[in-house]
Amino acid sequence: MTVKEIVMLCETNLSKLLETRLPVLCVALLLAAFLQGCATLNKEECLVADWRLIGYQDGVAGKSAAMVGSYREDCAKHAVVPDLAAYQAGREEGLLEYCRPENGYRQGASGHGYPAVCSSATEVDFRAAYEAGRDIHLASSEVNKTDALIKKQWQRVRSLEHEREHKLSELVMDGIRSEQRVLLLYQIHETEAEIADVKAGISDLEHELQYQQAQLDQLRRNSAY
Repeated sequence: MTVKEIVMLCETNLSKLLETRLPVLCVALLLAAFLQGCATLNKEECLVADWRLIGYQDGVAGKSAAMVGSYREDCAKHAVVPDLAAYQAGREEGLLEYCRPENGYRQGASGHGYPAVCSSATEVDFRAAYEAGRDIHLASSEVNKTDALIKKQWQRVRSLEHEREHKLSELVMDGIRSEQRVLLLYQIHETEAEIADVKAGISDLEHELQYQQAQLDQLRRNSAY
């Protein structure tokens, strides 16, 4: 199903959907359809605009009420004035969906910034859920950062080991002078010491990763969402 078909499907059933506080599936489809579009309106869109639906889409997407200003500028070029009352009514309906706690949790867990769009009636629960999701997002980010650093350090170990093997092969070459041999032995010793240091750091990071993962798992277990 195309984005246009999704919007048309939901638009044809808008009045019924609004009365039933909107099935979750259609809410998701509308949100996806809107996010794939752009915030500007062309002449045809201005002329046939359903301002209640546009407001509803903005509300479901958590858009600021200032969006209507952009539409006003777009449509002024075509001598069309947005129906502000219809837009606001639709947006309020959309915000009832957007400001549900479970969506607040998803927004926080996805790392999105906090949107100051919810009314006082929904703000407290939405923010609490958002913060819970945000805590998990931050904890997950720490796990990913530490895991990536461990992988990077193992790459460093492999590079050093390759360097050591190269110097060892030089060490047994025919015709090598004694001073070169001494230098190579010193470099091999330094490389081995660095390998040991990097591996020790990896061990510390792996312990840190275990702790971070345990913290993340605990947050997920304790989450009410």
